[in-house]
Amino acid sequence: MPRPRLSNPAEEVVEKVLEKMAEAGAIAGFFRNRPNDRLDEEGMDFLIILKNKLALPLQVKTANRRESCEDKFRKHKKKHPLVNFLICVPVGLLASDSERVYREVERDLKSMINA
Repeated sequence: MPRPRLSNPAEEVVEKVLEKMAEAGAIAGFFRNRPNDRLDEEGMDFLIILKNKLALPLQVKTANRRESCEDKFRKHKKKHPLVNFLICVPVGLLASDSERVYREVERDLKSMINA
């Protein structure tokens, strides 16, 4: 029996943007890992399948004022050196400026995919 997915607003934003990108043909598809499963413990929240059939592992973090994205990336790289792609989502802006959040996440994901 599958475990219920715990809500993570940052991951929800990324999933919606990835769905849009897959529908538009920018990526071949993606998988979202379950919380606390093996891949999540390896530092991967999503596995993005590129059009060339390569996979891009992605870690998603919630952006906040206490810790910069650069600090989060450094800590992540220390713990998971093979996962080079991390995105910080400013979920605090979802209520006041959700369009901006989705736009920024889409811009950042496209940048990663085209790197």
